[in-house]
Amino acid sequence: MRLSRPRYFEFMRNGMKFRTQLAVAFATVICFIIVTVLMIMHSILRDSYRQRESVVLETYGRQVASNIDSRMYYFQLYLRLLASDRNLSFAMANENFTYVTNMLERATAEFRKLNTARVASIRLYRNGIYSAVDGLGDIRAIFGEFKPGSVAYTENFLVTGAYLNSRNEKVFSLFQKVYQTNAAREYYIEMCVYETELYGFFNEALKGNRTFLFNGGKLMSASDRRQFGGLLYGSRAKRSFGVDRDDVSIPESAILVTVTGRFGFNTVIETDEEYLERGYTQMLSRMVPVLAVVAAIAFTFVVFISAGFNRRLKILQEKIAEISSPNLTKALRMGGRDEFGMLAEELDSTRKRILGLIAQNNSANEMMRVAEMSALRAQINSHFLFNSLSSIKWLSLRNDSALSEALDSLALFLRYALALNENMVPLSSEVKHLEAYVYLQKLRYRDTLNVHIDIEEDLLECKTVKLILQPLVENAIGHGTRGDETPLNITLYSSADETFYYLIVEDDGNGMAPDRVRDIRAEKPAKRARVGYGLRNVMERVRVSTGGLGNVTVESQENVGTKITIRQLILPQ
Repeated sequence: MRLSRPRYFEFMRNGMKFRTQLAVAFATVICFIIVTVLMIMHSILRDSYRQRESVVLETYGRQVASNIDSRMYYFQLYLRLLASDRNLSFAMANENFTYVTNMLERATAEFRKLNTARVASIRLYRNGIYSAVDGLGDIRAIFGEFKPGSVAYTENFLVTGAYLNSRNEKVFSLFQKVYQTNAAREYYIEMCVYETELYGFFNEALKGNRTFLFNGGKLMSASDRRQFGGLLYGSRAKRSFGVDRDDVSIPESAILVTVTGRFGFNTVIETDEEYLERGYTQMLSRMVPVLAVVAAIAFTFVVFISAGFNRRLKILQEKIAEISSPNLTKALRMGGRDEFGMLAEELDSTRKRILGLIAQNNSANEMMRVAEMSALRAQINSHFLFNSLSSIKWLSLRNDSALSEALDSLALFLRYALALNENMVPLSSEVKHLEAYVYLQKLRYRDTLNVHIDIEEDLLECKTVKLILQPLVENAIGHGTRGDETPLNITLYSSADETFYYLIVEDDGNGMAPDRVRDIRAEKPAKRARVGYGLRNVMERVRVSTGGLGNVTVESQENVGTKITIRQLILPQ
């Protein structure tokens, strides 16, 4: 029996949970999409991906071959320039081997300096002079490569395979035949080049593949460094020109992509079936339009299934939107036994809790501000008051003219410190309070205390957290004063950028030990009851009052001094 549309959706709302409705709808869509994708995947041939990956590898090989050709041409051109040097040729024809060698050293000094990381050495050989080449064996075998009819004889140029020299460096050599008029005085210039000069062009190996570089039948470089090193060690025992191509182990099942450069260098990329068929993701990108059509059909089907609870979802969305409004007094309940109704009840309970938390938070913030100010007020050192009053008494007994100013400073200090009706004040008021405190302290310390205040006038009207400077100066006096009556110098100065201004309190007192500075920065409890309390109070109030945008940083070094920097937003009155 087919249910009518209204009864069907009523059953979905009251007989099934919302998550069940959603699961049924989307499971149907997902199954439909998966089946469609599988059908499309079987209709596309894998050969298209193989061909595409082969082209990519071949392009990569051509790029490597082109780069190597350019570098080899650079080296060959330089050797030919040396071979065509008339002075060098004349010396080879007439001078002894030592003289020619020194001449070559001078001629190539700048080139070797510029190519230190590329060229290991440039050396000179002559028949009958040297019998061995570093890492290659008998020089006569190399000279023998320049036999009539060979490519080396035609070009007067020979490139060896890679080998290990006496320092176990991977190198290869380029030989340029220079002088041929007198066979007894044939000279050859050898340029020994680091193998990494070739490896650098393909050291970012294609994932899952190996790259080899051959010159004729000799191995020049390889991306598999472990195998390459082992082959070079083996070839050194044979005293050959390098590793023969036949000695390189390449599986018979491997697929090789070979590109040959102008110098005869073969770039061989070893790959396999798995790599060439990795184009599965590219196939998915081709199927995006088809998947879009399928998704549209599936979405239409989901919309049809979900039409019964769309209305309730919209109602719930409206209830949720009311939570973000300033007025939270309206109830958020709605009927129904499914998750929509249950969620609405939870939202209404949350609304009530939010109202309660707002009230509690407002009350707690006010209590916290009063408590913090009360804590600072309680910090007013009794010894400071007694010393100030004693100094004022002493001034009165002397009929000193400074008595009136001292009383005014004490009154200003107490009136400002004991007032709890504001948290942010103009910086000018904070500076006046500090000046009153410093004046009273000077009555006691006199010349052993020097406080210099240098605040930019443009910043005096900016807002600042109240009672942050006096506690810092008090800390500097209390913990920075030395026992030998050496004057303590305290400087308060400022700086600013476009967003923040900075108040710096710096002294040359005792300073603090590194572990003490770490404790303060980590907001750890002080080891003693009062040490650092005022500083931590200032740090916390600056952080809270500026919403985390302001901060206090501490720098100190024992027996050198302390520097405290307060950062606050520029907020004019």
